[in-house]
Amino acid sequence: MRFFAAVFAASTIISCKSKAPIASVEPLKERSAGFLLKRYERNEFVYDWVGMKISAEVLTLGETQGFKANIRMKRDSVIWISISPALGIEVLRVLITPDSVKYISKIPENKHYYIGGFNIINEVSKMDLDFLTFQEILLGNAVGLEKDEGKFRSEVDEQKYLLVSKYTRKVKRAVGVNDKDLQPNDTIVVNMNDRRVQKAVRKSDDEDLIISRYWLEPDNYRLVKSLFNDIVNMRTVEIEYSDFQNQNEQYYPAICRLSVWDKRQTQEINFEITKINTDKTYDFPFEIPDDFERRY
Repeated sequence: MRFFAAVFAASTIISCKSKAPIASVEPLKERSAGFLLKRYERNEFVYDWVGMKISAEVLTLGETQGFKANIRMKRDSVIWISISPALGIEVLRVLITPDSVKYISKIPENKHYYIGGFNIINEVSKMDLDFLTFQEILLGNAVGLEKDEGKFRSEVDEQKYLLVSKYTRKVKRAVGVNDKDLQPNDTIVVNMNDRRVQKAVRKSDDEDLIISRYWLEPDNYRLVKSLFNDIVNMRTVEIEYSDFQNQNEQYYPAICRLSVWDKRQTQEINFEITKINTDKTYDFPFEIPDDFERRY
């Protein structure tokens, strides 16, 4: 009741005051793609070693699963993850390198280990990931944002700067929409039975068939959102970052929301970085117990 009384009192005071002019928001000055790329590059999170704790939730098929994880990384080399449910007992340990994925499952009645490629992560995430992509997502750096300004066009979208990847004439003919006519959050859907589409797919690189968009906040040009529209697989990936925190004069997003949806299902992963350290080196313990069977 006190809360509602306070809100009522505040609204009464505001209504009794003389109407002050509402401050207008100054529209953003348009910037070139080259300008935005250079400013963004200055604000990438740079590190050699990093350790962090995260709290995460995975939402899929109407169910939500929460867990906590300790993550250690040596840039471009190793990602080590220890996953625990709410009780804090480790149930999964993962070791990822640029060319391999290993994990040990310590779940009672399901103890085993796996050694293989990145396909296991792609099957779970419904994304086409590699090592570099995975490490960039964890710390809020842009995925696939090449420093070639000729590959992007820029615009202003709701007080944020937006970079949109240009696509080739073949792709333009296949989808029937010019990249300049795309609205910021448009999703392109094509008919894969159309011969023009099939021809464009055969003659195009995989990267050409993904429309990438990047939103930068205007004060420090940090990445706040990415959107990837995979035309062929009819899949959309959206990554949003918020709550930027200072770490050794650099800023990282403490909160990330990653959503993947296609014609079959939607999957969402939310995680918050609760602790981070870039001032020490780490080891990556990974010993497979003798009595664990290997799964393929």
